[in-house]
Amino acid sequence: MTQNKSGLGKVFGLVAISTVASKFVGLARDIVVLSAFGTSYIADAYNFAYLLTGNIFVLFGGLGGPFHSSAVAILASRKNQVNVGALASQILTITALVTVILSAVAWLLAPIIVPLLAPATGHPIEYKHEFWQLTVTQLRIMLPLIVIAGLVGIFYGIANIFDKYFWPSIAPAAASAAIIVAVLFFRDQLGLCLAFGTLVGAVLQLVIQIPQVVRSGLKWSLPTKLEPGCASFFTMLWPAVISTSIGQLTVYVDAFFTSQLQEGAWTAIFNANKLVQLPLGVLVTAMIVPILARFTLQVAEQKIADLKLELRRALRFLWFLALPISAILLAMPGTIISLLFERGHFNDMSRDLMTTALVFLIPSVFFYVARDLVTRVFYAHHDTQTPYLVGMAAIVLKFILDWALIGPFGVGGITLSTTFVTIFNLSLLSYLLTKKIGTLEWQSLAQPVAIMLTASALCGGATYYVHQIILGQFVHPNWLALFAATSLASLSGLAAYLAVCFATRLDEPLMLVNSLRAKLGK
Repeated sequence: MTQNKSGLGKVFGLVAISTVASKFVGLARDIVVLSAFGTSYIADAYNFAYLLTGNIFVLFGGLGGPFHSSAVAILASRKNQVNVGALASQILTITALVTVILSAVAWLLAPIIVPLLAPATGHPIEYKHEFWQLTVTQLRIMLPLIVIAGLVGIFYGIANIFDKYFWPSIAPAAASAAIIVAVLFFRDQLGLCLAFGTLVGAVLQLVIQIPQVVRSGLKWSLPTKLEPGCASFFTMLWPAVISTSIGQLTVYVDAFFTSQLQEGAWTAIFNANKLVQLPLGVLVTAMIVPILARFTLQVAEQKIADLKLELRRALRFLWFLALPISAILLAMPGTIISLLFERGHFNDMSRDLMTTALVFLIPSVFFYVARDLVTRVFYAHHDTQTPYLVGMAAIVLKFILDWALIGPFGVGGITLSTTFVTIFNLSLLSYLLTKKIGTLEWQSLAQPVAIMLTASALCGGATYYVHQIILGQFVHPNWLALFAATSLASLSGLAAYLAVCFATRLDEPLMLVNSLRAKLGK
């Protein structure tokens, strides 16, 4: 049942391509939303409400989330059993009932939750009440996303165990498209079109999965007795949900402190994170979707040496792709943000806020991809307790760092603390993993990582130098000048990066070239 390398590479490529398409639709959504509302309190209200609804939908119901990971872990080994359809039906039904109850409770408590999440300390009382009321309204509109998150995540898991990857990867584009349509054609003064567009998009994301799940061939039924495997699913799910929730609490800590800053600060941080996630989400999702099932089988077959080798290989490949992207973002953050977003209500102040948030967040990329891969090894062992406990410790650290750094760095202090917490998470998880499977042999990564970091430094330097030369020709650069500077500088940086990697005979670029040649040969 173990996928061969070519199979894994094929799935990685398919998921990456479809996820790229989905991410670019998401980028178009962000451009439209920021142009319409900028970094205003309306955008802040939506983004604070999104924390308790849309963010839960993405993290819990998305690829690699608790519902997806648990469904793959429990259903993969049972996919050829007669009762797998009944098991899937039972899991879906219980999930729907529980999340409906949770959504109803959240609807009632919304007026209490919002001021606790975003106290807006230091703002006038009139601003607070208007801001809180709008946030509560947005939150209540989007609460059904909590129910949809569980169903979509399980559907993703069912699709994946039957080797169906395209629609789960492309489906988020439907959610983004719905928001674009809502803002362009149904825009209103309070931004409620954002909440309604988000809700419609989530429904579309669920509906898109149905034909694929139906074609999986499962014999659906709803048994009255608990199916074997159902208890195991929820035994694995709840710690994973709690672990993810704990991880999200760090975001709520950020929201708490950021609400004390100037109007638009949370929108700037929120969108800086999404800009980083544009390439990062593609890479991590594309790798985690096929490799989680592979890790799970290797653990079941006690092939721990193979698992550790696969982990190091996957991590090297992700670093090889992520580091030059990070270097380019760090070399010209303001130019990239101006090119993408500076129009409509997104002004110079908005650009400066988002640039500050972005610069301090970019260094976390290196540690983020490693943390996510290491976490999946724990999941493959059906161990969700360890990531949960590490997440608990991270919350305390995040609160302390936010409190300490927000004074001297403002918006940048929030994202800088995120980088420090990501480093802490990776370090502690890696140490605890060695207690489970022995040494990870990270020392074998020292030379290739040193090469990648050196190449990335040259990439960033070349990018900055070329983009400064081009923009230096303009007093007030227009959109075309920004595009030329960004494109040519990025290409120059990538050329420098690849030149170093090829000159040092790094494995990853050679693997890419050989793979491309094989595909062209076919």
